[in-house]
Amino acid sequence: MNIDENIYNSMKNIIFIELCNFVDYPLGGHLTFAKHLAYAMQGDLDLVGISTVVSEPLRQWYYKDIEGFRYRLYNVSWIDRNITKPLVPARITSFFHFRKCIKELQLEKYEHFVVQTPEILLALPKKYLPKVLLVMPGVSNPLSISRYPYAKKFAAFYDKIFFKWASHVKILLAAADKKAISEFVERSKGVIVLEKVVQFPTRYDGNIFKLKDKCFLRNKYQIASNECMIVTTGRLNWFKGWKLMLDAFSIFEKKHPNSCFYFIGNGEDKERIISYIEEKKLSGKVKLLGYLSLDVIADYLNMADLFVMGSFKEGWSTSLVEAVSCGAKCVVTAFSSAEEMVENGHNGFVLKDRNESLFAESMSKALLLPLENVQEASLKIRRLAVQNLKEDFLKYLNK
Repeated sequence: MNIDENIYNSMKNIIFIELCNFVDYPLGGHLTFAKHLAYAMQGDLDLVGISTVVSEPLRQWYYKDIEGFRYRLYNVSWIDRNITKPLVPARITSFFHFRKCIKELQLEKYEHFVVQTPEILLALPKKYLPKVLLVMPGVSNPLSISRYPYAKKFAAFYDKIFFKWASHVKILLAAADKKAISEFVERSKGVIVLEKVVQFPTRYDGNIFKLKDKCFLRNKYQIASNECMIVTTGRLNWFKGWKLMLDAFSIFEKKHPNSCFYFIGNGEDKERIISYIEEKKLSGKVKLLGYLSLDVIADYLNMADLFVMGSFKEGWSTSLVEAVSCGAKCVVTAFSSAEEMVENGHNGFVLKDRNESLFAESMSKALLLPLENVQEASLKIRRLAVQNLKEDFLKYLNK
């Protein structure tokens, strides 16, 4: 990281504005896409974000190496990452911080805007909206699934304002299945036309998430070859359905006593999950591994006998894309995109009912699925590798 006196003479014609630090905060689909785009574009766009490091510059352009490339970066605010649930959501405070910086950012000089956070879209002056490519990690109303109880009261109002602003953007790239996209357009009540929304699945790093030697990895991590490994990845949050997964596992492990359930990820529900594990008498059978590097996550997905997800809502799930690419047999709830990656009875099961007994039964059935089925699914999903992102992205940007 360094400040260069020529930095104001090196601006690109594309600006990507996102409420993240483009490195490791906040965890989730928004950050994953931001990092993938930074990797794919190889420094060929400017970045506006937030900082989690006190020593980094605020409200001024500087250079920073991100995903192996040098980027011109502008932080609108600083976030204390140790506060997991602030009184006012960070996305709301960042809205006002961004509004204060609009003049300093010299937005009028950019030809293209890339936005994926709704609050940033709403903060942009209306005259810039026709230049915006809006990336949507999901098409659900974020307030309807917010962890802040009072937020749900404003869901209808949010839709009204969001659709009004979104109707003016150049194009919407939605990481969701076709059914969810149709429901999204219908929810707009004619404000958004279907032709303006393009299905744009979540990408993954094909150099990391790929088929590997399971026996070699089990030896490397000293995990017994006869252990039945169940793995889930993602944020430790209620809407990821951790209670359903633990309830199902408590049934499953009675039939498969050599099983162990690995949670990979961090989140605000960690202590609640630990308490529930003790309540279900699953201590020693469930392991919370916390945040792991992508290489290690890929290793665990390859070692897994089963990958599970109990989410209430998802866009085009990054966790599921990565699991399928690593050849995991999957048992997941019927969130958006699940049925486009998991074929019932082929490489796993998609469950429409949130029932722990059915979930546990499906886990047992999935263990018996042929290995060649999941290998076939892994090869099929290679089209979503991040290595193909730049070409696909520029196609819509220049449309």
